[in-house]
Amino acid sequence: MPEGNCPRERGCPREAEYVTLTLEELEAVRLVDLLELEQEEAAFYMGISRKAFWNDLVSARRKITAALVYGAGIKIEGGTYAVRDLENGSASAEMGSEPIPFKEDEVSLLERELLVVKERLDHLSSRLAALKEGSENTTVDGD
Repeated sequence: MPEGNCPRERGCPREAEYVTLTLEELEAVRLVDLLELEQEEAAFYMGISRKAFWNDLVSARRKITAALVYGAGIKIEGGTYAVRDLENGSASAEMGSEPIPFKEDEVSLLERELLVVKERLDHLSSRLAALKEGSENTTVDGD
């Protein structure tokens, strides 16, 4: 979770000048727009359906756009989420709540995450190879 609630340089806006992103919405934008995961990969990573993921992503993008266009601040809070603690094999349903056991064991969870990372690596490797091939062809054609 990011630190701070006030991204504006000139001080925090009044309460009415905020849009509020849930943690799920922030994670959806982070996975797709920052890490460039496919939506299906990101939904799998978050453990939600593609439709639920799509709804979070669209909602987050709409709120972020409104904040940028209208000069509002962005608050990040709330939502339904679990904070994983892989060292202790537990998750907390909310900040400060009692840990609850994972529905899946730690090994299974790590295997799922590794699969997503491997698929992403394959995707990035093929993009890099295509870019290199394209730049080599440009150099040869330019001579």
